[in-house]
Amino acid sequence: MTQDLSQELNALQQRQVTGTLVVQAEGQTWWLYLFMGRLLYATGGEHRVRRWQRVLKAHSPQFQPDWHSLGNAAPWEYHSLVQGTANGRLTPSQTKAVILASVLEVLFALVGQANLTLTLESGQGLSTQIALLQVQRVLAEVEQLQQQWQATGITKWGKITPNVAPVVKRAEQIQEQAGGTQWLTLLNGQNTFWDVMTCTRKSLQASVQPLIPWLEQGWLELQTLPDLPAPLPERVSSPSAAAATLPSNSHQPLVACLDDSPVMLKILETTLVRAGYRVMTVSEPMMQMASLLEAKPAVILMDWVMPNVNGYELCGLLRKTSVFKDTPIFLITAHESIVNRTRARLAGVTEMLKKPVSPEELFKLVSRYAPLRSDSPPPAPEPLPPELTTVPPEAEPLVDQLADPVAQAHQLLQRYAAGERDFTGISLIGCNLQGANLEGINLSRADLMLADLSGCLLIGAKLSGANLIGAEMVKTNLREASLSGANLIGANLSQANLRGCQLMGANLSSATLYQTHLRGADLSEALIAGANLTSADLQAAVLYATNLHGAVLNQANFEHANLTGANLWQARMEQTNVEGANLTGAVLPQVNSDGQT
Repeated sequence: MTQDLSQELNALQQRQVTGTLVVQAEGQTWWLYLFMGRLLYATGGEHRVRRWQRVLKAHSPQFQPDWHSLGNAAPWEYHSLVQGTANGRLTPSQTKAVILASVLEVLFALVGQANLTLTLESGQGLSTQIALLQVQRVLAEVEQLQQQWQATGITKWGKITPNVAPVVKRAEQIQEQAGGTQWLTLLNGQNTFWDVMTCTRKSLQASVQPLIPWLEQGWLELQTLPDLPAPLPERVSSPSAAAATLPSNSHQPLVACLDDSPVMLKILETTLVRAGYRVMTVSEPMMQMASLLEAKPAVILMDWVMPNVNGYELCGLLRKTSVFKDTPIFLITAHESIVNRTRARLAGVTEMLKKPVSPEELFKLVSRYAPLRSDSPPPAPEPLPPELTTVPPEAEPLVDQLADPVAQAHQLLQRYAAGERDFTGISLIGCNLQGANLEGINLSRADLMLADLSGCLLIGAKLSGANLIGAEMVKTNLREASLSGANLIGANLSQANLRGCQLMGANLSSATLYQTHLRGADLSEALIAGANLTSADLQAAVLYATNLHGAVLNQANFEHANLTGANLWQARMEQTNVEGANLTGAVLPQVNSDGQT
């Protein structure tokens, strides 16, 4: 039957329906997967594969699914995300970003369209929940995207969608324009408007608007593109499909390999995967620090020479965090000497490995600190294929590349003492500001990754959009501070004071919030998946549509808190106090027969 999609989705959320909403129109089919009325995923339509490749490139470009192991899983996109999350190749933040981008594009094509046929397959949803999206919020974002598209004026050429590709027709004229060379490369006939938006990293309107005059002058033309081949054939979805996608080693320790050499990363990954370990590869550790902190690997292998930071500096920074304080860290280098060993030991390196590393030596060392969890004996290390036996040469670093964090901290404190308060966008990576009085300071969009702010007075501070990945903030006073949109992945906020704090949309995934004071804090739509909130005080806090999937909430106090629409699926809530809390529309953890979650 023909129905309005927005109204139907809102009705399904109110009824907390679990299942698959099949949408059909003009010979095309889309699938919207629901759990308790929330959107889990959406796929289908004319550019299903192109969409998948685009959102993956934008949010997790290094992730390569193991299609062979997915078997009969459907939808194949979602189950590859389940697989990537299980084996540590994707973090909760990356996975949620991929899911949200996919859902937005699908609904962009469907919302407001007439002649849609909707069929609900109740109980035929997905058995693994990664992110649960609020229908109202997603529809609001879709409406904004549609308004941006209309505002470009491109629809005067007809029923044009962002799946259409702009193609250069008059290269000489475009070449003379600002950024002409880049535009000629981008408008090569293989990039749709969605692709242009992704490549330019701008809004849909800002990406398309500059092209309108060129279309009007005939310098560009529009063409449709076919979809790309799917990595797996279409199959009918089944509730049990997710279980089949989990790799056989999903329970094994995770090893993180940090190296800027693709060849070296492949050598390490191949050796360890064959031995039975899960492996995540990191080519730019400073750029991928959030992924590293979210994954919490059991062992870290790192090269000495990497972009923007050397192994000694990076190890020193990691050792400052509570997450990696005791994690075994091995430094791989071709320059082994007494001096380097001494420097490595002072930086916190557990052991050093000399290149080239044999599979037997690598397995022996890793298994000593992170033994495989299996009753059967571990597989014998296999020799590497010939193409992976040549280790790339390693250059001796001449100077350390990170700015001196001691000097940076000293300069900040001097400027603050002189009356300066606005430090918007400042870079303070790894700085030690323990116990400093910085009340009312403006550190919006500042880079405080791996900084030590323990015991700081940040009452009323502005930290909106700040990068606080892996920051140490034990007993920090952030009362009435603004942390909206801040990135706090892996941060340690144990016993911190966040009363009345603004944390709307903040990313607290895998953060430690043990005994943290969050009374009256606003955590609306924050991502707190996998965080530890044991004994935290959240009395009267606002957690509207907050994602607490898999978080540890043992003995936490949610008395009179607003948990409307919160995702508490698979959260641990032993002796948690939710007396008087508003749980309207919340997704709650399963309760066993003994009353435990």
